Amino acid sequence: MLHNRRDASDEYGNLPAMTRQFRRLMGALAAYAPPCALGAATVGAGARPDAGMLLAAVGVGALIVLVAVAVVQRRRPAATNADSVAADETSASGSPTPDGARAAELQARLGEHELELAASTRELSRRTRECDDAARELEGLAHSVSHDLRAPLRIVDGFATIVLEDYGDRGKPLDDLGRDHLRRIVAASQRMNTMIDTLLNLSRMTSRELTSERVDLSQIARELADDLGSEIRSTEPTRSIEFVIAPNIRANGDPTLLRLVLQNLLGNAAKFSAKSRAARIEFGCDEGQGAVFFVRDNGAGFDMRFAEKMFGLFQRLHSSNEFAGTGVGLATVQKIIRRHGGRIWAEAVPAPSQGHGATFYFTLAKVDASAS
Repeated sequence: MLHNRRDASDEYGNLPAMTRQFRRLMGALAAYAPPCALGAATVGAGARPDAGMLLAAVGVGALIVLVAVAVVQRRRPAATNADSVAADETSASGSPTPDGARAAELQARLGEHELELAASTRELSRRTRECDDAARELEGLAHSVSHDLRAPLRIVDGFATIVLEDYGDRGKPLDDLGRDHLRRIVAASQRMNTMIDTLLNLSRMTSRELTSERVDLSQIARELADDLGSEIRSTEPTRSIEFVIAPNIRANGDPTLLRLVLQNLLGNAAKFSAKSRAARIEFGCDEGQGAVFFVRDNGAGFDMRFAEKMFGLFQRLHSSNEFAGTGVGLATVQKIIRRHGGRIWAEAVPAPSQGHGATFYFTLAKVDASAS
């Protein structure tokens, strides 16, 4: 019984207080009604209801009203909480934001952050590669200054000492041998001057600010091939050489520097094909490997064991008596290709082996190349 009362009290509010209010109401009605009216128990047929029945009806109605008021008061806080929750879920624009829309918005922001992070990672990787390339170039420059530039200085120092000892201190008149020593000194100083100028030109050309535009590599290669062909015909009339230039090869990059790349590669191919009976030089693009450009010749080739060495500054795989040059061209090409975000490598078969010649491959970052 107590349990049922407790449940009722929880359901409808403070039930004992309601009972006390009901009793006070009934007492007030009893005091107001005539005393004889409360003793009547029956109503005859067709008679009017007496005061006792009216009192009972009013009491029941009052009880119903009190219960209804208690229920309304009981449920009002829940409605107030629901209104506050709805207000919290209202967006800045004043319209309710469903949970699904909020989740979609968070997902979109997460996607944007992921894209920004990926872009930052790519930029960091690019700068890291640039720093690595710069460190390697600095190391190569230090080697050139400490080794390659010292070679002509040693010649100058050696022969100048001989001339000073033989023809200066001893008073010996200058003869043919002395004059040969002087010629060697002059040649070494000139070679050193050429190397210094080459370093300065390399620094100016490869350190300039890059521009990016659509470049017709086929057109550049054709112009360079025409110039090389004209020069060879004028200096070596009996030499046979053929240039094969694939049409419509285009790429995005710096037009001046890309011309310098092709100038060095095609020039080397023509130079090292000088001893071939029917020299053939080809420029093309292998799109099957992701826009890989190449310059191929059937010339002297080289030993693949020294393939990496040839891209060093002032490094040569052939003697200057066999093929002239300074050993700077391929170093220049490699630096330009790296600045374009690409790479360069070579494959070769040394002469006189079957299929002798060399092929230089290079790529350019974010290149849209086409060969049709």
